[in-house]
Amino acid sequence: MNKKFISVIMAAILAVSSAAICASAAEVEVEKSGDTTGKIRFDLGDWNHDDNIAFYIWAKNGDETRHLSKEGWEPDDNWGRKKLYGEHVEGEDGIVESYEIEFWDGWDYYVIFHDVNTDAQTYDCVITPAAIGQTAHLTGNVLENPVDSAKTVIEANFDGVDGCGPYLQITSTGNICGSAKASQDDGTKIVGDYVFEKMGALDKNGEECCTEDKVQNAINVFGTTADDVWAYFQTKEGHEEKDEEAKKLIKPTEETTDSDTSSNSEASSSSSSSSSSSSSSSGSTGGSNTGSSKSAGGSTGTAGTSSTAASTGDTTTTETGDARGVAAFATVLLGAAAAVIATRKKIEE
Repeated sequence: MNKKFISVIMAAILAVSSAAICASAAEVEVEKSGDTTGKIRFDLGDWNHDDNIAFYIWAKNGDETRHLSKEGWEPDDNWGRKKLYGEHVEGEDGIVESYEIEFWDGWDYYVIFHDVNTDAQTYDCVITPAAIGQTAHLTGNVLENPVDSAKTVIEANFDGVDGCGPYLQITSTGNICGSAKASQDDGTKIVGDYVFEKMGALDKNGEECCTEDKVQNAINVFGTTADDVWAYFQTKEGHEEKDEEAKKLIKPTEETTDSDTSSNSEASSSSSSSSSSSSSSSGSTGGSNTGSSKSAGGSTGTAGTSSTAASTGDTTTTETGDARGVAAFATVLLGAAAAVIATRKKIEE
C-alpha cells in the first residue's frame, strides 16, 4: 500500500514537471520567433510590361546567405529561375507583386528587380519588414555595377520607407554607391577589407582601385576613423606584407602607428575570436554580399555561402532559453523532494 502511494506521488510529480518544462519552452519559442511575412511591389515604369519580371531576394546573417523563391528560402543561388517571377497586380497597370517574403529577426534583406526579357536590372536595394505592401520605383539614376565596373545598373527605391533604399557599398573600383546601410554593416570592417583586398589592383581602365582619396572618402562615408581601420587591418592574416603601403592609404595617427601593434593585433584577434564564437552559437558563421554578384546580369564576383536558419525559423532555437523555465523546474523539484520526505516520515510513523 505504501509503495503504491509513493509511486502515485512520484508519477504526479513527473507529470507536473514535464508540463512545466513544455509550457516554458513554448513560451520561449513564441517570444523569440519574431517573424513577419508579406509581399513587396515594383513599379515597372518604362520597363517591359510582360510577365517575366523577377524578384531576386536574398538575406544575410553574418557570413551566411540565403536566397528566396516562391518555394521558400533555399541555400543555392537561384538567379534566372522562373520561380522568382512576380505577378501583375490586377487593376494596377505596370505594378508587379513579389511572392511571400518571410522576415526573421537578425537578418538583413536585399532585392534586385530584373527584367528577364531585356536583362535590365536594378542596383541592390535594402529592404525591411516596413517594405511589405509598399512599391519601389525606378529613380532614373544609373549607377556603377558593384562587381563589374564595365556595366551599369538602375537605381530603385522605396520612398520614405524606414530602413529601405539603395545599398551603401564600395564597388569593385573603390567608388561608393548607395545610401542605405544594412543593420549588421560594420563601417570599420568594410573599409578595412576594401583596402586589404583592392590595394594594388587596377580596374578595367587601368586605374587604381584603392587610392588615398578613395580610402579617406570611404572612412568618412562609413562613419569610422583611420585609427580604427588601421587597428582592424592589423588583424588580417598576412597584413605584414601590406602594412607599409596600407599605412600611406589609411593614414592612422602617429600614436597608433608607434604603439605596440602586436598588442593591438592580439587584442583585436581575441575580440574577433570571441565575436566569431558568439556568431557560431547563434547560427551564423560569417560572408559577403551575393546580390551584387548579379548586378552584372549573372556575373560571379563576391557570391557568398548559404545559411541554414532563414527558411525554417531555426533562429528561434538558437537562444539558450528563458530563465523562468529553469526556475519553474527547480520549484517543482523542491516540491517533489518535500513530498517524498513527508511521505517517508508518515510511513515510518
